[in-house]
Amino acid sequence: MIPPPVDEQPNEDVQGGVYALIIGINEYQNPQYKNLHGAVADADDMEKYVLEHLQASPDNIISLRNATRKEMLDGFHKLDEITKDTINPCIIVFYAGHGARAQRPSGWEAWAVDSDMIEMLCPSDLGMPILGEEEDYVEGILDRTVASLLNSLAASRTRGNNITLILDCCCSAGMSRAEDDPMYIPRSIPEPPRISSKTMSHPIFVPSTNEGVNTEAASESTRAVVIAPGFGGMSNHSHVLLAACRRDRKAYEREGRGMFTKAILKFLTEDKNFREHTYNSMMDNLQMPVWQTPHCLGLNADRPLFNPKGGRLDPSYIACKTISLDNNDQPIPEVFTMLAGLAEGIALGERFSIHERVPPEGQKSSKPPIGVMIAAFVGTTSTVLQRLPGQKAPTSLPAVFYARRIDWRIDPPAIYCTDIPLLRSVHGARNGQLIAFNLVDSPEKAALILTPDGENDVHLDRTDPDITAHIPSRFPWALKRDSPGEIQTIIGAWRNFNYHLKRKGQDEFPLVRMELHYLEPADGDWDGDNFHPKGSNLLLSEPTEVEVPDPDEGDPSYLGMTLYNDSDIAVYPYLFYFDPTELTITPWALAAKGAGSGAVDAPLLPHSQLSVGYGSGGVDPWQFYFEGDRTKDVGFFKLFLSCSPANFLCLAQPTSPFKRLKDFRGDGPTPPTEAEMKELEKLSKLDKDSWGIKMATVVQIRK
Repeated sequence: MIPPPVDEQPNEDVQGGVYALIIGINEYQNPQYKNLHGAVADADDMEKYVLEHLQASPDNIISLRNATRKEMLDGFHKLDEITKDTINPCIIVFYAGHGARAQRPSGWEAWAVDSDMIEMLCPSDLGMPILGEEEDYVEGILDRTVASLLNSLAASRTRGNNITLILDCCCSAGMSRAEDDPMYIPRSIPEPPRISSKTMSHPIFVPSTNEGVNTEAASESTRAVVIAPGFGGMSNHSHVLLAACRRDRKAYEREGRGMFTKAILKFLTEDKNFREHTYNSMMDNLQMPVWQTPHCLGLNADRPLFNPKGGRLDPSYIACKTISLDNNDQPIPEVFTMLAGLAEGIALGERFSIHERVPPEGQKSSKPPIGVMIAAFVGTTSTVLQRLPGQKAPTSLPAVFYARRIDWRIDPPAIYCTDIPLLRSVHGARNGQLIAFNLVDSPEKAALILTPDGENDVHLDRTDPDITAHIPSRFPWALKRDSPGEIQTIIGAWRNFNYHLKRKGQDEFPLVRMELHYLEPADGDWDGDNFHPKGSNLLLSEPTEVEVPDPDEGDPSYLGMTLYNDSDIAVYPYLFYFDPTELTITPWALAAKGAGSGAVDAPLLPHSQLSVGYGSGGVDPWQFYFEGDRTKDVGFFKLFLSCSPANFLCLAQPTSPFKRLKDFRGDGPTPPTEAEMKELEKLSKLDKDSWGIKMATVVQIRK
């Protein structure tokens, strides 16, 4: 198996409190750069919120205004120092000021394989000469630097990765609707100082020593950390990024306040139950103009806001929006839109329970559903919901609510079991979903086999040859006859897993591909964070075999994925790892979640490549491992692709249902082949409604 992304804090009951580094910069020493008016006020307002609403101690806040580059980096050092012995801290890093982008220096290909631009924060002394150093000047704080700083904070198992990075700045000189409006001041420097080659050679951060910390566990906690280009990246685990705008747009301040910070604080202060929201659901509720689209990035974006425990909410609850329209003063009935459709596996006629809030993963909602709706029209990435005929329901719904599938209409599992009373008890159990399955008369026709063993044990076997050719058919955990709801839960989890593993895409995306490589350190340092691919693409065969060495013998066997887009179309990739033993569907790369009605950045641009698991400041790449005496395992990488933003996170099944029951109880890009070139005409017909799937089977062999 491959270790899942680090998404949980330790189980200790001690909560480490809230810590923050808050930076606001209005005044820039270099006369070439315009001063701002609202960045310091934004920082003051955010600090007030952290003190009064999150109840942080004043001693836990590092407050910087009009800070220099050295002062900003020293602030990160101090943040590391004051949190080094803390368990489960909630860490917030806030920056308001100018942002910028600059050309990538030559020789940095391993750090930014998919972009020629490097993003940066702009300290108050940006571009100023450095005394005593001829032809030297103060540079910006690069996204790679910020990534390394946050990775270092998250590297400790005790401190964990409950980190929120909020950036109210912009990183490019794109045009927008407010460009000519003097009321709106852009927070960008269009021509920052160039990035010199010396920047990467300078040591930027040495994490503090945590006495008593299990260094082996701390190392394991960051094995899967990935920082793609930009301050957040589409797949990072160390922190959640809340960014004010797209890379090719600007962030604005108006009337002495940043529009993004103002929107965030308005939501947080007006919703008394803000802790019941995730970062993603907050983005659903932010009110922003179409020409400034905030982004939320990070694989922990489905955690509750500023949650010191680090748990996450149930991703199967899908965000919905209530839309009221007027046409020539004639009211049109409300339209209820669910933010998932055909691409996410929704089928016409399926029923959904409706909820105001999302419960923690693996737990039932504390409040009963406020109604049931049916999928009346299913589009590519959205669905129109309707109330059931005759249903007694509230006269209105919140602007944002959530739907959970309770009735699958596609491919009910075929089950073989000779114990009819057992089947009846499983079918009649009530655990919040309507379980449907087909009873077959022989094991050969079955997808799942239920086998009683003794007085109370029940074993579950699957018959899928793609899986049983590599691992035993029987799940290694026995279920209990006197807990039919548990058996129903596992069948439901298998159904969700199998359905999303087996389903096909609408379009082939022939000029998009994924490659898996062994990695080696670019500088010979296996303990560093700069790796690049070596050898040939491991996915040339299906299935592919990967050797897993003993972790105590020799150099580690690291792996990294590279996504290639040789087409003329920007693509949104969503990469998942399917583990058939644990029945988990783990997200490894996701596009950003946007706020407002504007579009979000496409991570995989035309004729580009994107690294996942290496490069761009990631602390540690992927590494398979074995538990116990097992010598063979199998898993599946599945890449969902779309030409417009989608909500594939609702597919995720990040925690094994067996675990929940227990708890409750280097190669460069390859040119397109001639065959691929012939597909160009077909590919050119793809539009925003196109979506597809790529899949790779990885068999892991103990070396």
